[in-house]
Parts: sequence; C-alpha cells; structure tokens
Amino acid sequence: MNLSLALLGIVGGVITGLSPCVLPVLPVILLSGGAQGARPDGDGPGRRPYLVVAGLVTSFTVFTLTGTLALAALPVPPTVIRWAGLAALLLLGAGLIVPRVERWLEAPFAWIPQRTVGGIHGGFVLGLVLGAVYVPCAGPVLAAIAVAGATGQIGASTVVLAAGFALGTGASLLVFALAGRAVAERVTAFRRRRRAIRIASGVAVVGLALALTFNAAGFVQRAIPDYTTALSHEVEKLGTLGPAKGSTAPAPLQDCIDDALYTAPDGVHDCGPAPAFQQVTRWLNTPGGQPATLDGKVTVVDFWTFDCINCKHVIPHLHDWAGRHPDLQLISVHTPEYSFEHDIPGVEKAAAKLGVTYPIAVDNSYATWSAWGVQAWPTVFVIDKSGAVRYIATGEGNYDKTERVIESLLQQPM
Repeated sequence: MNLSLALLGIVGGVITGLSPCVLPVLPVILLSGGAQGARPDGDGPGRRPYLVVAGLVTSFTVFTLTGTLALAALPVPPTVIRWAGLAALLLLGAGLIVPRVERWLEAPFAWIPQRTVGGIHGGFVLGLVLGAVYVPCAGPVLAAIAVAGATGQIGASTVVLAAGFALGTGASLLVFALAGRAVAERVTAFRRRRRAIRIASGVAVVGLALALTFNAAGFVQRAIPDYTTALSHEVEKLGTLGPAKGSTAPAPLQDCIDDALYTAPDGVHDCGPAPAFQQVTRWLNTPGGQPATLDGKVTVVDFWTFDCINCKHVIPHLHDWAGRHPDLQLISVHTPEYSFEHDIPGVEKAAAKLGVTYPIAVDNSYATWSAWGVQAWPTVFVIDKSGAVRYIATGEGNYDKTERVIESLLQQPM
C-alpha cells in the first residue's frame, strides 16, 4: 500500500510540476536556479540547480504538513509564513542585484565557509524561501496531504504520500533548472555576462515577490486553463486514496464522491441527503452572519479555497449558471489548504475580488469538509429541491454536464 501511495505521490508531483500553476516561479527556477548555476568552463559540480529545488521541496513539504498546526500553537497571525517568505524573497533578490545588499545579508553568517547568498548555500536558502510561497495546483494527492497536515492526522501513509509528491514535483522543477543551466553553459553570451545573469536572477526573484504580493501571478494562472487536468484524472484512476481521513460522510454520498473523483458521471444520481454545514467558523455574505439554508431550492455548493488556481477557474462558471438560471442558489464552503488561507480578512478580500457575493461558510475546522467527504479542491455538489445530493463534480471541467443536471432539477416539482 505504501509503495502504491509513493508512486501515486510521485506521479501526482510530476504532473503538478508541469502544470500552469508553477508558471510564476519558472523564471526564478530557470534563471536563479539554472542559468546562475552555470559553470563558466563547463566543469565543476554545478550544484546550484539541485540545491534550489531541494530547498523548495523541503520547505514546501514541511509547511504543508505542519505549518497550520505550528501556527495554531503560536500567538501569530496565519499569514506570517507567507509574508515572511515574500519579504525574504525581496531581500534575496535585492542581494543578487546590488552587491552591497548581498554583503549586508552575508554579515550574520561570516563564520560559515562558502557563505555567499549567491553561492551554494544561497541556492538552498533561496529554495527554502520559494517553498514558503509556492502554491501549486491542488489535486487529490496534494489535498490529502494538506488536510491531513492541517487536522493533525499525519500518519505513515501521509508521510509517504508527501515524500513521493515532493520527489515528483522536485523532479519536474529540476528539469527546468537544468535546462536553464545548460543554455547558459552552451551560449557564449551567457558565459561572458555572469554579472548580468545575477542581475536578471535578482529581477526575477523581486518580480515574483511583487507578483505574489499584488496577486499578479494569479492573473497569469487564471488566464491559462489547467492543461494537466485530464492527465491527472487518468493517473488517479490507477490508484486510490480511499475516503479522506476523518470523513464522516454517509456511505451513499461517499460512493458518489469516489465516483466523481475518478470518473465524470453523466446525469442525475441519488447520493442521499446533503449533510449539514458543521462547525462553521463564520458565515460571510449572509444577513447578520446567519447560516445559509437550502430553502427548498436547487443549490450548488462549491468547496474552494482562495489561492487554489483550479477553484478560481470554476467560479466564473458558477456566475454564468446563476445568471442564466435565476432560481438557482449558490453556497460556497471555504476550506483552507494552506495556513495563510485561514485568515478570514484574506477570505473576504479574495471573495470580493472574485465576485463571490453569495453565502460563504468559512470551514477552518474542516468539519464541513469531513461531513461531506470532500477529497479535493474544487468540488461542486448539485442539490435538488428536497435537499438530496444529485450530482458531484471534482476538479475543473464537466461544466456542460453539471449545467444539464442543474437544468433538469430546476424543472422538477418539489
């Protein structure tokens, strides 16, 4: 079982590392991880690409598994890791551009041999910082790791899955880093302009920090559909994660969830009554913060989180359905993937930017996630007028099928 989980994690990581969600970090990987690590004469260890990627996957895995629990035990805001990472990126980028800033950054580590920020140690440090702000697409593999880490349900299987995912995504990113290094070593102009490469690397690092700060990276990611979705679904059919850890969903609903995760069912199904919205941290976009109800209406319930690129691709379709079908009700459940997504003001800001004006259940305890048996972001449930779950769609796509179900349920009497 652990071997199959490891293989599933590796393949899921490789696909994630090739997805459009990594586009914002690619300039940094190519330049600072790759081209800057070029060997002037083609000889020598050239270890920088490996160290940058190793640092990235190490810190990303640690923060994903333990970040939420660690922050919950400390009197600090949930966004502290992300903001600290962005500030560190700015400093590292400035150090690559301005030698005086680099010397200032090196001063506290003067006692360590080969201490330069732009050198070997600096490559691993840059990777560690990148890992703190790296937010890839969240398929079922990463969702299983993130939820287990956030709820403290970390067992041997979760660690194996996380290690496999880290290895897979690291392998994909390393390919880009080595490609950048190979180009820099083979093109004479690059070899003669090592200082220019350092400056370009610094600009890329600073640009990434600013893009993440002002969400410009999200605009790029939203503009490009996830071309790896179909491949992810095909691979996930080969293995199974089983019901999510801590799931309390009734058997009929869990069966429908499993079917939706690995196939794209057609038509209306009977998945049993919709569970309650449990232990909601706060309701947003409702009068007086009161809980939303199904109210005998056809309802679409969307499980999302605000830095999930796939989730952002689904939201415009929800708006389109509501616009074409005035009797349709939308309710969203915001279940965080990373520690900084527990921040309620951050949820409110993201919701306003994305036009999510319908009720939002902030599910920071993961109780509603577990009650509904969800296994991945995004997951959409279609509920009929009697309160029964009739269709489930996991991930991007299947929009036409989902809308046909909505239309058929709207035409049915109470």
